[in-house]
Amino acid sequence: MNTILVTGASGFLGEALARKLASAGRIVRSGFQHSERPSDLREPDAVRRLLDSARPDVVVHAAAYRDPDFCETHPAEARRLNVEPVRIMTSELPADSRFVLISTDYVFDGEMPPYREDSDRRPLSVYGCSKAEAEDLALARHNTLVVRIPLLIGIEPAHRGPSGFVLQIARHILQRQPVEVDDVLVRYPTWTEDVADAIAFLLARNAAGVFHVSSPRGGTRYHWTLETARILDRQANHVSPMKKPFPRPAPRPPNAQLATPKLRALGFDQFTDFTAAAKQVLEGLMR
Repeated sequence: MNTILVTGASGFLGEALARKLASAGRIVRSGFQHSERPSDLREPDAVRRLLDSARPDVVVHAAAYRDPDFCETHPAEARRLNVEPVRIMTSELPADSRFVLISTDYVFDGEMPPYREDSDRRPLSVYGCSKAEAEDLALARHNTLVVRIPLLIGIEPAHRGPSGFVLQIARHILQRQPVEVDDVLVRYPTWTEDVADAIAFLLARNAAGVFHVSSPRGGTRYHWTLETARILDRQANHVSPMKKPFPRPAPRPPNAQLATPKLRALGFDQFTDFTAAAKQVLEGLMR
C-alpha cells in the first residue's frame, strides 16, 4: 500500500485531500493543528526528518502562505514556506516517488485570460513569484504534478472556526452595515472537493506536468455578494460596488482565469457551480 504524505493537512484543502486519497494508501498528515507527525516545514531539518520518517511514495504539498499581503510584507518568510521545502523535497525524494505541488492562478498577471498551462507566467506579487519559483523547482524533477488552482471555497475544518470567502460575504450581508466591496477583480471560486477529486483523478492516471483546476464561472466580489444574498434570501442594498481596486500591499491579477481543456480531455468534468457549493457552506446559517 502506498504511503501518501499530505502537507498543509490542517487546511480545508489538505483535509479534503487526505479524505479523498485515503482509499489509495496510508495517509501521513503534516499540519500545524492536526497531524500524526507535526512538523514546522519552515525548518529544513524538520522537512528532512518528515521525509525520513514517513518515507512517502507520494507527497502532496499543499502547505503554503496563501495571504498575498502577508507575503508581500514578509518576503523572506514567504520563501521559507512557499519555496524552500519544495527545494528540499524535490532534491531528496527518491526518483520513483511522486510529487504534487499545489500552485495558484497568481503566477499570471491577469491581463490576457484565459490562461493555459503553457501560458507565460508574469506574477505581480511576492506570493505569485514564490509559487512560480516553487513550480520551477518541482518541474525540474521527473514524476511531478503541478496543480494550479484559483480562490477556493469549502467547509472549514471544525478546529478553525467560521472563515473563508463565502462566510466573509455572508457576514457583510447579515450585519446590514454599509460596506463597499470590490467590483473590479474577477475571481473564479472553486469547490474544494472538486479540486481534491481532480488531484485524486490525476494521480490515478499517473499524470505529470501542469494542470489547471478551476470553476468556469467568474465574477467580482460584488457579483458573488449579490448571488450569496439571493441564496440567503436577504437584501444587499447596503452593499455598494467599489469600481477601483481596494489599496492593499500586494497587487492582484485583474482576471487570471485558468483554462481547463487539458484536464477535461482526460475525462474529468466535475466543476460544482458556485450556488450549489455556497449553499453547502451556508447550510448552518440557513437553518
